[in-house]
Amino acid sequence: MKNLGTRARVRWGTMGTAARLWWSGAASVAVAGVLVLAATSLTDAASQPAHDSSSATAATAPAATGSGTGSGSMAGMAGMAGGATQGGTSADPASTTAAICPNVKNTTTMGNGMVMAPVPSGGPTAAEQAAANQLVSETRAAVAKYANLSAATAAGYVPATNPSGYEVHYANWQTVRSGDVLDPDHPSSLVYANTVKGPVLLGAMYLGAGPCQPGPDVGGPLTQWHAHDNLCLSTDHQVVGKTTSSGTCATGVHNTSTYFMLHVWVAPSLAATHQFQPDLTRSELAPIIRTGQS
Repeated sequence: MKNLGTRARVRWGTMGTAARLWWSGAASVAVAGVLVLAATSLTDAASQPAHDSSSATAATAPAATGSGTGSGSMAGMAGMAGGATQGGTSADPASTTAAICPNVKNTTTMGNGMVMAPVPSGGPTAAEQAAANQLVSETRAAVAKYANLSAATAAGYVPATNPSGYEVHYANWQTVRSGDVLDPDHPSSLVYANTVKGPVLLGAMYLGAGPCQPGPDVGGPLTQWHAHDNLCLSTDHQVVGKTTSSGTCATGVHNTSTYFMLHVWVAPSLAATHQFQPDLTRSELAPIIRTGQS
């Protein structure tokens, strides 16, 4: 199982028609939908976190706390009300109505605008846990070459969120357009924290094959895909804010053609206690930002 991208494609290819319809979205949506890669609330971008979070290693991720009817979106992975727990759920109230991707059934929309894709209920099987562990391991090894941000930008990664924010997503649009899913050698996005010692690599973010298409749950309930229904995009494809209560954007355009995404955190202090978590608060990133140590 050296290449999880290949395994995911094989699993996808063996699905029946009903399953394909379940996962398939609007494949012809404009590339701008990709740009929902933003995970940071820009209103908090210049703020510094206030307190510490737990440190841990990266091997084993606990089961998702959701019921298996969740879905995810790309809305602010940091600075959201209520910290998300591992597996993609949040303390915010949830509903089963999403303003995006109606083709994805049984999603759960959190109070912070995060839309969680459905996953199997219950805890992971041994095989799912092993697959999740391997995805983490292969991702960690593959993105190590991007520890220095200059290596990432040289490889074509450009800011998709405010580059001055405390957490910044850098997207490779060529990889996104290719529709390659869960390939550790070619992650759609890399995530960095701006620290006292400069940018520090936090992890990678994978996207589904197209807008409104969650990727395969290789780790069962552990690898829950998410999207965001409340992001506003600029003409140069950066997230510039969130929608108002009426669903409009004061600046930019509301992105309703979002991609579903999955984070894999490789920073040692995040990987165990926050693995696959879709959002990180400022306080959770505080130790990294203050010390420059991941």
